[in-house]
Amino acid sequence: MPEHAEHPPLYVWLDADPRVEPPDTAIEDVPGVPDLDLVVAAIVDGRLGPLLPARIAVSPTPQPGSPRVRHIDVGRLLRDRGIPHRQRFEVLRPPAAARE
Repeated sequence: MPEHAEHPPLYVWLDADPRVEPPDTAIEDVPGVPDLDLVVAAIVDGRLGPLLPARIAVSPTPQPGSPRVRHIDVGRLLRDRGIPHRQRFEVLRPPAAARE
């Protein structure tokens, strides 16, 4: 997370549940710049990594469960902004029927 940013951070949850876990990272929250623009800039710059989940959450406060948490559909954001990307799905464990 940024330690010496000029502006307070915008907290980002990538894989964590914002209702119960602390944020995964933070990006600078520039006054007057929409949060989506800040998230897009962080994605394009690679600050959120090359692999993103289908949804991320952002909030100006780091407290889990904050009522100011905003959930963002990453695929839609990338499509709407014309950012080239690939869509993948990671299977974490096989379904019970597949193991039989």
